[in-house]
Amino acid sequence: MKCVILAAGQGRRLKRSDSKPLTSLLGLPLIERTMRTAMEGGVTGFVVVTGYQAERVSTFVRALGERLQVEVTTVNNPDWEHRENGYSLLCARPYLQQAPFLLTMADHLFEADTVRRLLGASLPEGGILLACDHHRCNPLVDLEDVTRVRVDTHSGAIQAIGKGLADYNAFDTGLFLCAPGFLDRLQEAIDTGDSTLSGAVRRLADQGQARTLDVSGAFWIDVDDDAAFRRAEEALLGLARGKERDGPVSRYLNRPLSARLSKRLAYTGLTPNQISLFSFGLSLLGAALMLIPHYWGLLLGGILAQGASIVDGCDGEIARLKHQQSDYGGWLDAVLDRYSDALLLTALALHCWQIGTPAAIPIGFLAVTGALVLSYTADKYDGLMRDKGGSRFRLGRDLRLLVIALGALFNLPLTTLVVIATTMNGEAIRRMVVCRG
Repeated sequence: MKCVILAAGQGRRLKRSDSKPLTSLLGLPLIERTMRTAMEGGVTGFVVVTGYQAERVSTFVRALGERLQVEVTTVNNPDWEHRENGYSLLCARPYLQQAPFLLTMADHLFEADTVRRLLGASLPEGGILLACDHHRCNPLVDLEDVTRVRVDTHSGAIQAIGKGLADYNAFDTGLFLCAPGFLDRLQEAIDTGDSTLSGAVRRLADQGQARTLDVSGAFWIDVDDDAAFRRAEEALLGLARGKERDGPVSRYLNRPLSARLSKRLAYTGLTPNQISLFSFGLSLLGAALMLIPHYWGLLLGGILAQGASIVDGCDGEIARLKHQQSDYGGWLDAVLDRYSDALLLTALALHCWQIGTPAAIPIGFLAVTGALVLSYTADKYDGLMRDKGGSRFRLGRDLRLLVIALGALFNLPLTTLVVIATTMNGEAIRRMVVCRG
């Protein structure tokens, strides 16, 4: 399945770069975000239509295609200043080989799942399938600029489309699945002086060949100006920070802080694995400071432990923001977390021993054991509870590191070990009981 990306316009309303497709949003150019998301959804090749700064954009996407090991063809629209986006699509006609294709714009962002749904849907013969959002209060939509659609709610057929449409019930997300026949209607519209995509869609709609796919609730945005750019930043950060398995400390304390940090880290060259290693380094330094038999060592170590907990959320956020997820990265993060937990709790126990509390050694052993067992059982517990349909109440690493930080702040190292040993082992036992049978 090929994807045509229209990237010919100048984009004067977005003033963050002199090339709109190459404008960096959270560390990735807009067109690269579009291409990576489309690939995740099942696209295997691209035709990019350029115009303004054609050579610069073409050079970038061809090099990106080599890095991503995907075929990228570039086509120049020589009349990009005077013709609308429909003419840009027609420039790509020789490369579409009479097969269905996906169509979008360089400044439109969406979810990979939306692409998968489009590619798996039934396409009207000779027509189009347009992803539409029926959520008319979508806060990401610019009502002054969005293309509006009136859809027959029973059949999904497009009845009318246009930016100035007064009677409408959906928004055009800018993502189409097109049959080759769409290009014929596009040529007819251009011959009558209408070079917009909407002109060709209206012709298909009159023939009953234009239908919609309801993607209400899915993320999408047209990054057309600076206000939309800021909305896109916040929306992408929100998607990156949300993890179903987060504990309450992560959800309400760590994630809001890590998201702010990730927003800045995204514009650097740091990789998720480098951030994982940095988080581990903070834990290692925190453990070393806890070995000092003085309150200030304990306090600084506790602060670093909580700092490591916050930074630990950034590696996954950056991976999702910049499409750098990998099985190895997830595994590396999990291994480093286990080492960090063991080192911090062992250091806390040794701190107690040095200040005259030998009972902290066996309690520390129980705390380390409980922490490791709890982490080991987490995935299986979540899976079993998902199958049972029960609540996946969680006590995890986020709470453990916060307890360490608070225990250090109030100079209660032994009490901290007792609390962690009791709660972690108690939770492991509770999981075994709940999941029995």
